[in-house]
This record gives sequence, structure tokens and C-alpha cells, in this order.
Amino acid sequence: MAVVFCVWLGGAGGKPQGSLPTIEEVGSTLNVPTNVKDRDTFHITTEEYLHALISLIEELARLAVNSVTLGDYQRPLQISKFVKDLHAGFQILNLKNDSLRRRSDSIKYNVKKIEDVVYDLSLRNLIPRNV
Repeated sequence: MAVVFCVWLGGAGGKPQGSLPTIEEVGSTLNVPTNVKDRDTFHITTEEYLHALISLIEELARLAVNSVTLGDYQRPLQISKFVKDLHAGFQILNLKNDSLRRRSDSIKYNVKKIEDVVYDLSLRNLIPRNV
């Protein structure tokens, strides 16, 4: 869901940059109900929201690399902290062996990709040492 990425970038939802919208906020932005269980209607499920969060992590890994290319050395640090927090949240979940589980397993590779970017920046002295 592009809404999650847009909110994280600070372009929607009235939230500050780097914020994660809740499933209810995404539903409100799209004018779509969330987690409807009592009737058969179009809605956003928790599983779809979690898939959107995994997609957000994948996009943020790409953004970290592209930010360095454009000379923005602080954004990868912000992305790294955020993605590590999300990864910790996914590790708490007890996911069944389905598509969500397989996609959540890919998060660790995106975390490593972002950590490699931050490590490279630190080796080149492009970020402060105390970070």
C-alpha cells in the first residue's frame, strides 16, 4: 500500500516524517473499512496491512541506497533505526507457514542491506561516530 510509504515520507496523514500509520489510519485515508468480520464487504485485513509493512521495508532499503547516492547521509540512519524496530515487531509475531511468513523472512536481508549502507558511511567518515 503506497499510503504507508507516503505517510512514512511525511506526505500524507498529517503525521511527521518517519511515522507509521495504523491500519485504522490507512483505512481512513483510503475511505475503506478495516478488519470487517460480520459481513462480506471490501476491507483491509491485518494480513494485508502486514504485507504493506513488508513492502515498506523493501522500499526503504532501496531508499537508503539512493539517499547516499544523492548525498543524504542522515536518512539511512533514520531508516536503519525504523526498520530494525519493525523487524523486532515481526519477530514477536507467530506467523504460520504461508506467504506472509515467507515475506517476513526476507526482512532480515533488507535489514542487512541497510546496515551495510550505514557501515560503509561510517567507514568513509560521512556520519558522526557517536551515532
